[in-house]
Amino acid sequence: MGIALLTLAVVGTACFAASLLLGYVIPGSHSLRSHFVLALGSTFLLVMAHSFIMFFLIATGVELKDMEKAAGWGDTFRRRTIALKSRVFPAMTLALLMVIVNFILGAAAHTRAVPQSVHSVSSWLTLAVCVWALHREYQVLGANNRLIAEAASRREDTSVRSGT
Repeated sequence: MGIALLTLAVVGTACFAASLLLGYVIPGSHSLRSHFVLALGSTFLLVMAHSFIMFFLIATGVELKDMEKAAGWGDTFRRRTIALKSRVFPAMTLALLMVIVNFILGAAAHTRAVPQSVHSVSSWLTLAVCVWALHREYQVLGANNRLIAEAASRREDTSVRSGT
């Protein structure tokens, strides 16, 4: 599941980068239409990817905590999942907010409510934050998968020892 979610984030970030570059290619209505459609799609993908990753980490943390409590293992898994989430949630939250704000600024720049340079600077900053969040997500989803595997092996060891 982690690989699928990470792939979704990679595709969304790549589409965002393509949209950003398309905004500079050729000024005109055809380019603007393509830029808008790609920006809308990448915004949708990025919001979905970051949100799904957050919910996946929350769900696996709850499952590990419940398994740990039922087996009487202490609270090491709970503490480690909290540490993982604290590494990635700030980056993902900032990326989510910046992607949404950047899309809104694009509409504002199109209607000349804000200067084009505001949207341009926002786009580059948003791309940088999305790449940073993607890097953190890669690290944390890998660590989360290792944590799940560790819990599964511990559970198997416990059930073998108890004879069930």
